[in-house]
Amino acid sequence: MAAITIPKIFSNIWFWFGLMFIVFVIHYIWVKTPLPPKPSKFLEKHKKTFTKTSDIILILFVVLGWLPIIYMLVSVTIEPLWKPDFTAKPLIEPLKFALVFSCGLAIFISGSSGILIGLLSVFQSNLTIAKRIFLTIISLSPIVFTALLLLTSPVEETQYRLIVKSGLGFLAACWIVNGPAIILGKHFIHVSWNILRKLRLVSGDYPG
Repeated sequence: MAAITIPKIFSNIWFWFGLMFIVFVIHYIWVKTPLPPKPSKFLEKHKKTFTKTSDIILILFVVLGWLPIIYMLVSVTIEPLWKPDFTAKPLIEPLKFALVFSCGLAIFISGSSGILIGLLSVFQSNLTIAKRIFLTIISLSPIVFTALLLLTSPVEETQYRLIVKSGLGFLAACWIVNGPAIILGKHFIHVSWNILRKLRLVSGDYPG
């Protein structure tokens, strides 16, 4: 009986949440807060270089993510215009397939792009209204592509649930990262650091 009960307990997500809560309580009460990290002269000297490099890498990931969608839409719509084939099927069928496939892929790409864009250095400080509006737009894009996919493609009930679940999942991920900047005017990294500091897991100001 015990051999059957133990695996069920370990597979229960509330068991792990409860265990994490107990660990945090023990740490908060008995463990001393760690000392603030010592600033690294090397990192301070090359901070701008590291920031620019990380921004370039994030932008490259975003661009590379959208290239397959752009290529498919361009190849379906533009290529037949300058390479006409009168024996081919009407353009509407491949275009419809390209739109459905692109919307499905765009749910994942837009969610990932929203997270990566939100991590750019330009959105980590001086969060103006224009920046917050831009972050709001890209953070809502997964649900927009989810709606477009449901409108352009007849789906079964199981597929409908999977599509909606995926769209809401990427929407939530975007808002976890960009929500603090949009609503509070503070970047996700700084908010997370403040939470960790209140939990006595770190100390001092954010070193970034």
